[in-house]
Parts: sequence; C-alpha cells; structure tokens
Amino acid sequence: MRMRRASVHGLALLAACTGESGRPDASRAGSTIAAHVDSSTAEPACLAFPRTDWQPTNVGAAAFVVNRATHGMAARVRWALAPDSSAIIVVEDPAGVENEAIPDGVLFASERTGRTWQMDSVWSAAPSPDWTRVAAGRAVMLSGGEQQVVEPSRWQGAAQSLAVLAGPHPAINAESLRAHSYPVSGMAVVEGAAATFVADVARDTQDAPTQFVSLDGWRVRWSCDGHDLLIGVRPDRVQDDGPANTMRRVAVRETALTAAPAAEAVPWVDGPTLDIGVPVAREATTLRARGRLIQGSSNHITVRDSSSAGWSAPREVGAGVPLAATRSGRFVLAIAPRTDAKSYESPDHAVVYRVP
Repeated sequence: MRMRRASVHGLALLAACTGESGRPDASRAGSTIAAHVDSSTAEPACLAFPRTDWQPTNVGAAAFVVNRATHGMAARVRWALAPDSSAIIVVEDPAGVENEAIPDGVLFASERTGRTWQMDSVWSAAPSPDWTRVAAGRAVMLSGGEQQVVEPSRWQGAAQSLAVLAGPHPAINAESLRAHSYPVSGMAVVEGAAATFVADVARDTQDAPTQFVSLDGWRVRWSCDGHDLLIGVRPDRVQDDGPANTMRRVAVRETALTAAPAAEAVPWVDGPTLDIGVPVAREATTLRARGRLIQGSSNHITVRDSSSAGWSAPREVGAGVPLAATRSGRFVLAIAPRTDAKSYESPDHAVVYRVP
C-alpha cells in the first residue's frame, strides 16, 4: 500500500506502507508516522532522479560479498536498480528459526564512480529518491545467554560499535540504546536496538561519508524531497519481516522538517531464497547489458564485449549464477557458493562482481 499524507493542524500523519525498507512486509496500515511540521510552508518539490550523460568509470576486477555477518539457515535476496540502471542496491536478508529476526547485509554499487558501499547488521535500508545517498537502520543485538538476562552494562559495548560508524554522538550511549531496545526473539532473551545512518554514496571516495541521523531504524524510508527520513521505532511482533509499530519523521540534517510526502517505495526485485536444504538452481543464464553479454553456465560466469568486429571471446568473471547487472554490465549480482559455510548455514551467498 502506498503511503498517503494528511496534515491536521501542523501534525503530519502518514500511513505506513509496504516495501520502504527492503523487507517485503516492511509495515502495514495499522502503523502510523507522526511528526510536527510547519503547515504554513508550501510543500517542497520532490527530488527528480538526475538524467545526465555519464560514462562508466574504468575500474579493476573485484568481488564484494553482500552479507559478511550472520547468514542463518535461510536468506532472501533482493535488489533494485536506479532508474537509469547506473547503480544497484542489494540486500541479503537472513531469518532464523521460526522466522526470528536476523539483521541483513546491504551493498550499493555505482557505475558512475565505480565504487561500492557495504554495511552489515542492518534492519532496513533504502536509497534516496535521487540515488545519491543510502539510509540504513544499523542493528545491535544482545543475547541473554545461559542466565537469560541482558545486563545493562553490556549496552556500552553496543553503543561503541555504533559510534565507530560515524564518530561519537551524544545520542549514542548505553542508557539511550537500552531505552530504545525491544525483544527480537520469541524463543530466548535477545534484545535489539538500532541507529539510523546515511551514507553519501555519490562521492567518488574510498569510504562513503556516513552521518548519524537518529536512534531507531527497524524500518527506514525517505521523504520524496530527500530531506527527511521516516524511521520505524520497533517491530510490532517478533518476526524478521514484522512491520514497525510506530514510525517517526526525522530530518536528515538537524533542520526543520518538511511537509513532503513519502518517496515512492523502492522497486525491489525478489530473487532466490538461499536455503540450507534447497540448492540454488544452476541453470544457464544470459543477461544483456549495453555492449556486453553476461552468461552463466555450469556455475561459472563469463562476459563477452561487443565491438565493430563482433563479440569478443568469453572472459571469466567468477563462480555463480548471474541475477542482475547495471547498465554497462560493470557490476553483476550473482549467487555464488560459499567456501566458509557452516553446517547449519546456506552453502550460497549473494556476491557483486565488478567487471572491467
């Protein structure tokens, strides 16, 4: 369901919607978003995706694992392409037994810069309307262990792990995290929390500048003007795909909120489920990019480039099955075999190949 905006005496109430965060059941109509805005101000214009001429950046070959943290017994893979296919965002979304919540891995890759940005342990992620930034609800989880108790002092380490991402911030402290925590398991004492960060992925730098926005982040979605974020506070049930029970509006930078409606839902494409007991089909696959063929056969991926003389000989990319590619085929999403899989984890994972 699309998000709809209504303003009553300066209080903006937005119905939560499906798909804003990269999880299929991101939120439902029962959730609400409340934020104080200046109703006397004209509604800001929504950001338009830039339609400019560009050429893919020349880069070297590399492989990037989407999820470098916990994999779980099963995981769903999904992706979305920028409107001009210049960039791709990929989520590997694992779930535990009985669909218990496990944080995701997210990766963004752009042909405009030739660079990638990746974050592990994420509850939710979404590109900005112009695809220059990515918002991510970075998760922390603490288990009660044998005593089934999470000691308050342990939140200090969780706060430090979040502060590393964008530097210290007064809001990131043990007491605040604990106050914003919630149960994420129905089988044992496991408490979770989150902080929302925004990465400037349009910068042609080795590490995308990342800023802290707010505590919470079970679900994230942009306003259509790219000024604010709609942040899910906590899940309404202990399930990996549970919607947020409440969402609140926060300015990305410490300025007044706007009255812009929510951005369109990210056009996620659902890929295969990586399951410990069901191997991914290794069928022959061909993807067509601009001036390039990407072919998968017998668990190997190759590319062939077009020229005035015809198609080149195949070049090896790597192992796996290709799923999607950016406009010029410089980034290829694939399901590839894991060499480090444990006996209770899926033998496959999502990988993005960078192909010169």
